Amino acid sequence: MDKVMTMKEAVSSFVHGGDTLFISGAQHGEPSAAIHEIIRQRIDHLTLVCALVTTSSLLIGEGAIDKMITGYSQQNDKRSYTIAKAKATNKLPVYEEYSHFGISLGLLAGQMGIPFMPTKCLLGSDMLKYNENIKSMECPFTGDKVGIVRAIVPDVGIIHVQRADAEGNAQKWGSLGVDQEGINASRTVVVTTEKIVDSDIIRRDPNRTIIPGFRVSAVVEQPWGAHPMHLAGYYNGDMFGLMTELREKDGYEAYMEKLVYGVSDWNEYLSGRKAIKGEDYFNNLLIQEPLMSEPVISGY
Repeated sequence: MDKVMTMKEAVSSFVHGGDTLFISGAQHGEPSAAIHEIIRQRIDHLTLVCALVTTSSLLIGEGAIDKMITGYSQQNDKRSYTIAKAKATNKLPVYEEYSHFGISLGLLAGQMGIPFMPTKCLLGSDMLKYNENIKSMECPFTGDKVGIVRAIVPDVGIIHVQRADAEGNAQKWGSLGVDQEGINASRTVVVTTEKIVDSDIIRRDPNRTIIPGFRVSAVVEQPWGAHPMHLAGYYNGDMFGLMTELREKDGYEAYMEKLVYGVSDWNEYLSGRKAIKGEDYFNNLLIQEPLMSEPVISGY
C-alpha cells in the first residue's frame, strides 16, 4: 500500500468526527499543519488526548473538541480568546484531568495492551475523586495501596517528526513529552514529516525511530509542519508571537479567515504567513548550523 499522500488526503481518510485523537508535541514539534487541516475540513466532536499542545487551542476555539484528556491547561477566557469563544458558543470541552505523569501512564498502558498501569504518584491527590479512570487497589504482592490509571487508546494519532521513510518508519529527537507512548497507543497513525528520506538513513540511526512503519497508515511530507512551534535541529518557534496575535477577537478571527479557511493547504498558509510577517521571517527562524550528537567510534 502506498502510504505517502497529501495532508488533505491523510486527514480526510483517517480522522473522523467523534474520534479520540492523540496529538503529539509538548510545545515542541506539534503537528500544526495537520491541526489546521482538521479545522479546514470541519471535523468535530473529537475527544483530544494531548499534553501541553499549544496549537490545540485552535481546535477549541472552532468548537471541534467535545472532551479534553490532558495533564494541564493554562488557558482561560481572560487570557485566551479561544476559550472565550468556545464558552460563548457553548462548545467548551469537558476536561478529564490527569497529572502529566498520569497521562503518560495511561498511554503507556494503551501502548502495552494492558488495562491499566500502577503508580504511587496519584494517591495523595484529589484526582481519584474527580477522574473515574484513576482508582486505587491493593497490591497482590505486598498488600500496599497503589494507584492505577486506566489505559488510554486513541482511535487515531498524529505525530510530526524530523524525518521518516515512505513506509512510515519515523524518527524524532529533542523534547518528546508523551509522544512515544501516545503515538504507539493509537490504533491508527498518521506521520507528518519535514522530509521523506531513504530507508537506509533510518536504519543507520535506529534508536531515533519513535514508531515503526508497520504501525503507520499515512505519511505526509510537510516542511515547516510544526510552525509556529520549534522543531529540534530544523527551526526555532514563534509560539509567543502567535499567542499574542490570537489573544483578542479581531486577531483570532482574521487569522482563521485568512490562514485557515482562506487557504487550500499548508503551503499556501506558509506563503500567506510570509506575506504578513515579511520576506525574511522564515529564514530568521531556520537553524543555520544544526549540531547532532558526537559520532560514536567503536573501540574507544
